[in-house]
Formats: sequence, structure tokens, C-alpha cells
Amino acid sequence: MIALVVNEVHKLRGSLALLIAVVAPALPGLLVMLALLSNDRAASWTDTYRFALPLWALFLAPMVIAAFTALTAQIEHRGHGWDHLLALPIARWRIFVAKIIVTLAAVILMTALVLAFASLGTWLGGAMGPGLPKEPFPLSRLAQKGALMTASMTILVGLQLWVSLRFANFVVPLIFGIGGTLVALAVMISRRQQAEWFPWVLAYNTLIQPTPERYAMAGLVVGIAILVAMVPMLARHQFR
Repeated sequence: MIALVVNEVHKLRGSLALLIAVVAPALPGLLVMLALLSNDRAASWTDTYRFALPLWALFLAPMVIAAFTALTAQIEHRGHGWDHLLALPIARWRIFVAKIIVTLAAVILMTALVLAFASLGTWLGGAMGPGLPKEPFPLSRLAQKGALMTASMTILVGLQLWVSLRFANFVVPLIFGIGGTLVALAVMISRRQQAEWFPWVLAYNTLIQPTPERYAMAGLVVGIAILVAMVPMLARHQFR
């Protein structure tokens, strides 16, 4: 299994998927820095993460996960890559589990990068602009928020990865992800109680609701269930 995971990581080298996974998390931090440079008020860690984390959870992360899973799946879909991969003398389910591990690790890494870039943007913007934050850095609180937000995104990983691996057409998972994100925005506007459990809204709810743990747990448990169901079904699928 370790060899399969390492092989999946090697496939990402020089790919657009890896570029997106590194560059996209920097966008909230860049916006924070630009906002501070045009502001007269001193930087604040609270204001930074109140802006950067919801932006990532509700809009950027779903789009990036959709793009990342679609691009990584295209590595196999292009040039009949499945023919070679599935002909190897290893159990098929191991191949898909390795892809799951790499994708989840990428999402964890992206969350860490969002926090790091937002912190860097605050420090740079404050140093060059109105002043550095005066309150202590909220490390433990950020770690908790990041963990809950990432756990809730497991359901998005399951949905997007399944669609990306199942359909060879690159457009299908992108439309699926964009559609889910747009519906999530409409759901937020409607403010209906049932809308709180829409998969694309769970990560955002871990940031704004008084009991974020239940949204994180819902995304994690349902996401794991989707991934567990995906593996045997794709292992039996005949890829063309």
C-alpha cells in the first residue's frame, strides 16, 4: 500500500493538480494583505480568519477539490492509463484506497496552507500598512477550526472523487462541483434549517454555528461511508 501511495504522489509532480493545491490556498492570504494595505486600522488575527476561512470553506475549497480530483483522475483516463494500472498483479481495491489517501492528504495540506498564507498575509500587510496584530496568535483555536473544517470536507472528497474516477469526461466532475457550490450559495441565501446539512455547506457551518462538531462529524462519517461504498463499486467497474 505504501508503494501505491508513493506512486500516486509521484504522478502529481509537475501536474496542474499540484499547482492548484499550492496556489489556490494562497488567495485568501493575498486578499487579506491587499485589504490591510488599503486600510488605516491595525491588523487583527480575528478579522483575518473571520474573512479568510469562510471564503475558503464556502467557495474556494469546493471548487479546488473539484478541480484537484478531476485533474488527478485524468492522469488515468488519458491515454488508457487504466489498462496498465488495473493489469498490475495487485488487488484493485488497493489502487483506489491509495488514491483516497493521497486526496485526503492533499485536502489536509491545503487547509494548513490556507492558515499559513492567511497568517503570512496578515503579517506582511500589517508590517507594510497600518500595523501588526496586537493580540496573541490564536494557534490552538485555529488548529481546532482547521481540523473541524477539514473533517467536514470528507464528504466532498468522497462525492467528487467518485464522480471524477467514474466518468472519463473532464467536464462532468467540474460541472458537478460548480453546481454544488452554486446551490450552496443559494442555500445560504434561503437560510432554511434543512439547508444546514447540504454537503457543500457543512464546512462553512463548522465556522459559524455554535456546535460545529456535529457538522464536522456529519461530513466525516457520511464521507467515509461514501468512500467505503465507492471502492468496491469502482473495483468492479470496467474502465474504457
